[in-house]
Amino acid sequence: MGVPELGSALTEYEPLSVEESECNINTEDLLMHASGLAHEPNLPAHQMIAQWLTGLIVGGALSVGTKLPAERQFAQALGVSRMTLRQALDALQQEGRIERAVGSRGGSFVAQLRVPVDISNLMGLSAQLLKSVHSASSRVVSAQTVPADRTVAEALHMPIGSPVHRIHRLRFAATAPVVLEESFFPAELFPGLPEHDLTGSIYAVMGAEYDLAPFSSVEELNPLIVGAESAAFLEIGIAAAVLGVKRTGLARDGRPVEYSEDLIRTDRLKIVVSGRLEE
Repeated sequence: MGVPELGSALTEYEPLSVEESECNINTEDLLMHASGLAHEPNLPAHQMIAQWLTGLIVGGALSVGTKLPAERQFAQALGVSRMTLRQALDALQQEGRIERAVGSRGGSFVAQLRVPVDISNLMGLSAQLLKSVHSASSRVVSAQTVPADRTVAEALHMPIGSPVHRIHRLRFAATAPVVLEESFFPAELFPGLPEHDLTGSIYAVMGAEYDLAPFSSVEELNPLIVGAESAAFLEIGIAAAVLGVKRTGLARDGRPVEYSEDLIRTDRLKIVVSGRLEE
């Protein structure tokens, strides 16, 4: 399989193709490719090594749990000192891409990366995932107009039974399902919303087509245990723990324009909440 060369890899790395990602490389393969890598003269060696390994991890050639070669052997194959290699591995560890263990079974292992997502950031989940993992998508499970129940009606400040658009979506980071969303929008404010392409940013559609994108939001966070249906969508075990997020999106004039209930896989996403001091 094609492995990125050190000299071309990669301030902004390119993931391997799907076909390449399906073929994992082992320690012997990694050492073989390491010994043939060309060093980029304008970039410190430890940065190039970190970027090369990052490309392999992101592309799937180095899968979760893969043990990297022993430091002495790996450094020799790369033609660098152990200190230089350790600088590269330190950077990957700080990014959460590898884990290190000590003892007879110690070493450096490819970690399950938890992508940081700021749930208070209205740039949208898709944009944040694209920024972090360079691959994000959504699948619309269902999109229909239904009467608002008590919870939805109270959140959207409307009478019970008022028509709302219910959009049920599954969000992916790379190929992994990470968020199951159930969102509600007042049908009166967003006529025809279910007919739009909702696989991208719904907020973008709300702004471009209706001039009513959320300006602020209020979130409520609770740990939850998922049921069988949600677990199947998220590809996790029944009764697995997730983070439940209830969110009300508000227009610039304070009107509620969205109410959603999301289930987030915290083994895949690292939740961040930002804020600022009110003066």
